[in-house]
Amino acid sequence: MYSSLKGLTSGGGTSSIKRTFPVAPGETIEKDDVVTIFDNMLYRNAEMPVDGLPRFSPDVLYLNSEEYSNSIHPIGGNSYLYIGTTQKVISIYRVELEASRMSVSVVKKLPIYGVEGINQFQFKPLSEDMGILCYLESNTSIWTMLTIRWNDSGLQLGESSRMELYSGGSLPAIESLSDNKFLLVWHCTKVAPWRLKASVCHIGLNDLITLEGYATEIDSAANLYSEFAFSKLSAGMFAASYWVKESDTKGSLATKMVTWNGERLALGEKTVIPTAGSWQSEVKHLVLSSVHFILSLKLDTTLTFHPITLREAANIPVNGGPTTGNLADSFYDAVKISEKRFVTAVCYKESGALVLNLFDTTDGNIKQIAGKAVLTSVKGSSNKLTLTAIGQSLFVLAFNHEPERDYAYTQALMFKMAPDQNVIDDLNWKEQLTTIWSRDAAAYGFIFCPTAASGFIAAGQGRLKLFRCGWSPTRFISSGVGEFNRVTGDHDRIWRTVASVVLSNGYVVIAYRERDTWHGKLSVLQPFEGSYKPIQSHTFSYSHVDNLSIVELTPGVIALQYKQRINPSYDSKQLNSDNTFEELKLLTGSVSSTGLSGKITTGFKPEEAYINSQIVKLDNGYLLHVGVTSNYVVTARVIRCVINDASVTFTPLDQVEYLDYQRMNASAILIGPNLAAIQTDSKMIVVEVGENGLLCKLADHYFQLQDRTTRGIIADGRGGFIQVTTHNINQELLELTPYRFGNDKLFQYADTRSVNRTTLDVKVEVGADGKAALFYQARWQSGRSSSLAEPHQNLVLGLLDMNAGSNPEDRHYPFPCSEGTLPVFLPLDSQRYFCMGTDPDGNQIYMTAYSNGEQLTYGKPCLTPQGIAGSNGASGEYVEVAIRGIAEVEVPLRAGSTYYNGRDGKLSLYPNGSKVGLAISEYELLLE
Repeated sequence: MYSSLKGLTSGGGTSSIKRTFPVAPGETIEKDDVVTIFDNMLYRNAEMPVDGLPRFSPDVLYLNSEEYSNSIHPIGGNSYLYIGTTQKVISIYRVELEASRMSVSVVKKLPIYGVEGINQFQFKPLSEDMGILCYLESNTSIWTMLTIRWNDSGLQLGESSRMELYSGGSLPAIESLSDNKFLLVWHCTKVAPWRLKASVCHIGLNDLITLEGYATEIDSAANLYSEFAFSKLSAGMFAASYWVKESDTKGSLATKMVTWNGERLALGEKTVIPTAGSWQSEVKHLVLSSVHFILSLKLDTTLTFHPITLREAANIPVNGGPTTGNLADSFYDAVKISEKRFVTAVCYKESGALVLNLFDTTDGNIKQIAGKAVLTSVKGSSNKLTLTAIGQSLFVLAFNHEPERDYAYTQALMFKMAPDQNVIDDLNWKEQLTTIWSRDAAAYGFIFCPTAASGFIAAGQGRLKLFRCGWSPTRFISSGVGEFNRVTGDHDRIWRTVASVVLSNGYVVIAYRERDTWHGKLSVLQPFEGSYKPIQSHTFSYSHVDNLSIVELTPGVIALQYKQRINPSYDSKQLNSDNTFEELKLLTGSVSSTGLSGKITTGFKPEEAYINSQIVKLDNGYLLHVGVTSNYVVTARVIRCVINDASVTFTPLDQVEYLDYQRMNASAILIGPNLAAIQTDSKMIVVEVGENGLLCKLADHYFQLQDRTTRGIIADGRGGFIQVTTHNINQELLELTPYRFGNDKLFQYADTRSVNRTTLDVKVEVGADGKAALFYQARWQSGRSSSLAEPHQNLVLGLLDMNAGSNPEDRHYPFPCSEGTLPVFLPLDSQRYFCMGTDPDGNQIYMTAYSNGEQLTYGKPCLTPQGIAGSNGASGEYVEVAIRGIAEVEVPLRAGSTYYNGRDGKLSLYPNGSKVGLAISEYELLLE
């Protein structure tokens, strides 16, 4: 029936049209693939999933934003076990720390069937390839326990075991005994008096955990508090410490030894230390060696460290000379330096002093070697100190910093402490203090894990971040690619936190205010296999920056303007914005395959401080600086640039033009070689800069807008510009108004055009090939909006026709980003764009977008199908493609059926993609 079509295509005789193309870099083509020809190269016409696009920052990994961090543990090589929980699900991730990204290789989900979720949770590693996970369901005394095993590539969960411990909500202790046994210790409140119990647990078939025999009672007392410490000192030797309240004025701190001979548990000697009374207690162990540990006791107002040493013959715990200090709040931690030394960190809430103390226990007593108040203003009502050893005598102290109400941050301080060191070094705050998480993040929400290299991972709610550390000098290494978003500190009194440019040599440069640290970073991306790859990131400011504006001065040479705080501020001084708190800088340098080189930074000191400002490159060797001063005056000024082989010199000229008053915003675009259009909150202005640097205002035009908000202006490439507005009453309907400058006048030259799209939060980008590019949030009639805590992709990229006509060709494309982050859109040519967005979890991604005027795809040109591959081919190899007529395929077809482009680039019967052709026989396809 269909065979008669053979030979009739293309006027008879020729059954198909075929051409040969090279396979694009990074692509692999298989015979019968549906392909696209883009830039005379061949691509398999398969969609690239958003989570498969390259991530911008290799040091950050976002997961489920509703999960709280509970445990992170190294499991060999560059692999880590991370556990996050919600009230209904425990998620167990195997995280790989690669050079280019942090990624999840395996994830296991453990559902919680209890109605009210989890009350307590812990994970305890027992060996190099196994650990125990246990959790207590809310409003029950039932604990669930199971094993987690890991090997070279996977994760295995054992069978769950449930046991009723009557622990009253306190966490049990778990320590290893052998390959298939471990020791479980818990505080039991089933009957009076309260007891501290221990049981041997057996790991049997399918890793099912069972209790062996009856529990051993370590001790009992009417007021034996639930907070206890239990530690393994050596094989078969354990120490249990607990506090008993005897009256309102006195108590006792007991330590009892527990031994295991391979068959049964036995109780050893007990040591009792008299203490004052208290309404609360916190008991901890810090094990220094197999015969020596530090026992800490925090009561209502005192913190005491007791050195406990075992007599070798009888294993009797002996208390040496302790050290005691007054501490009203439980803000402290301790970490081992050597078998005889340890460091403590204590934060005094009332004074705000954060103090490090170095102690020695060589003679069995505690002797203070050194002490230093490393910070003097660390305050907070809900603090937590965490000391983490990260190797090579480096240590990190994490803490919550709340200098004033509504100003709370989690920060980390790094210091070096060698085993033979007798002093605590002075700290370089610029390089040894960093922010783990920006405002409104409490330290209680974080856990820390040292990495194989010198560094650590900080795990917060739904987010892991790697921090790299240097040994000599001691510092946080900040050369890695960072991340940026919209909400990033200073109580939102910031402007222009990201600026980007495509250089004439093909490189992309992005300057941004880094999330969390608020430092200024500049990342260089190099063209690579049809896309881009980051090759360098440079921290250009260790203070808090904004007002970023970047231009290309000459091929490969950039100028970056930024504003920074003279001194970083974490309190209400963030609201101050005059010359005594802030300063403007201009940075210049060359960008090439080695990254940024020849950097020079120049201070720019105008008479008045600027709230926001930007620079525009003119064609006659000048920069135009436009901004809003702290008195809300819009000004313009010319900066002369002198460029030679060794340096770039910036000289601000004396003339300052005052353009508008009582305004908060101003932006500028280039509309001619030396002409710029400036928009304020009330009007538009055209200025010209002459050959001598003289600045002239040529025209202005006040807005005649009612019930509208101006969003920005975009150069149209023809000496004019488009004003973008939204209608405030009609659900912020998009509107475009064209303007021209001629005969020394600025005028509207066509009707305002409405775009049938209702929007939220419009962000104007650039002009691209006759299109005005802008982002807007889709306005949903129902449903939720995304946030930093719950990101999801609801931004739309609009490419709107700037030509005045009756049939505008507007295009609207879903863009992989949420409004909490800042998208980037840079035209590379008429068909390609460099973009940055986020995946569904909030990981920042970068990509090349491809367009054929109708479709837009990200990561690769998955556009209108243009043929069927006739053979296999790797990158750079040539493959013959059937473009029209009949394509002969090896995959059996269903004659008479229409075939479509599948998402994987294969022929499909499902009409989800574009139509490819009609099957005229079992192995022949007539291309559409």
